Amino acid sequence: MAYNKDEMNAPKWMDGAFFEKVLQKLGNDDSVKVTEFTTAPGSKPGDHFASIIFRAVVIFEGKGKSKDISLIVKTMPELEGIKKDLLEDGRLFETEATMYNIVLPEVHKMLLAVGDDTVLGPRLHYSSKDPVWVMVFEDLSKKDFVTKPTQLNLDEAKMFYAKLGRLHAASMCLAEKLPNIKKMDCNIGTAFRGDITETWIKNIGILSRLCLEWPGYENYFEQIEKYKTQIIQKIREIYTSNKTSLYNVLNHGDSNHRNCMYRIVDGKTQDIMLLDYQLSCWGTPAIDIIYSLYQAVSVETRDNHRDQLIKFYHDEFVNALKKFGYGQKIPSMMDLRVEITKCGHLEAFLATTFLPWFMLTPDELMPQICQSSETDIEIDLSSAEGWEKMADRGFRHPKYVEAIKRYLPTLSRKGLFDV
Repeated sequence: MAYNKDEMNAPKWMDGAFFEKVLQKLGNDDSVKVTEFTTAPGSKPGDHFASIIFRAVVIFEGKGKSKDISLIVKTMPELEGIKKDLLEDGRLFETEATMYNIVLPEVHKMLLAVGDDTVLGPRLHYSSKDPVWVMVFEDLSKKDFVTKPTQLNLDEAKMFYAKLGRLHAASMCLAEKLPNIKKMDCNIGTAFRGDITETWIKNIGILSRLCLEWPGYENYFEQIEKYKTQIIQKIREIYTSNKTSLYNVLNHGDSNHRNCMYRIVDGKTQDIMLLDYQLSCWGTPAIDIIYSLYQAVSVETRDNHRDQLIKFYHDEFVNALKKFGYGQKIPSMMDLRVEITKCGHLEAFLATTFLPWFMLTPDELMPQICQSSETDIEIDLSSAEGWEKMADRGFRHPKYVEAIKRYLPTLSRKGLFDV
């Protein structure tokens, strides 16, 4: 089994005393005593970036009984590298703590008040920034949720957009009660700088050079080379909330299929949970719609059902607003279409940077590593070099090559390489 190098060993502070503090708060019981615990890596390589995650099994005594519980612990990396640098100021963890402690409970109250038992994500049991930012969640695997290496098919995409529509609708209704959600701006445009954005630009450079190797695509080389020098600033503008948007919502911000868990029965997904609200931000709904169309939805589903999914999302969004008794003008489908068109450069950016990571499975990105199951293997993705090596493999993979060759002419005709 392959694991992230920085998740092979839990931090020293993650000890019995820490878990006692967590469980005492969870059960409102100061008598809780931890008798035994084990920790293990809580994710697979490439599943996430802006944290390290552990699964802990804790045996404890409380109110005269011996019990056990499985927990998911999310915290900041200790291994030096771009992950640690990115998370050092704690803004991503602060954003996620706000979402789980304040926003999502209010959303769930609103849903229950209108007879909707939809659950958007796991329960947060504990959060603190002492000694470092840490969050402890329920272990959804105990409710039969699992991760999935492939992107969403049509039925799964509808489940996903049904939840996203409810989140967006609830946020518009909560904007007066929770005005600070309009100030949430820790997103791809503001949180990522330096080595990380340089890596994105290098990835675009891999694609531009590959165009020279593909007969009939040589003319895209100059377009993409020019575009890569300016696209980061354009993305920051898209992610900056402003009055030119026809309407704004609280976006999930990182709506990809790996930030979901799935309850699968007899090979068919029955429910989806949305995870990882570190990049939740106030802004145009086009952020989540465009991002998810590339990062969550499979190539086949996006190419064949794009318009259907956008309409499905909008229907769910509007229905939720009506149920909540939203008193202002309800955004139309045309409003949403205008926002998506205005933010079209985000499509070009995602297609030329992140798409290989999300459309390919770990087996396809790291075949030699993932196929070895005899021993646990450390994967070091804390450095820019580690990501660059995998990027080169991803951009050359036949599945990505086939997809991007279809997308390049359309992106160019739409003027999305003109920045």
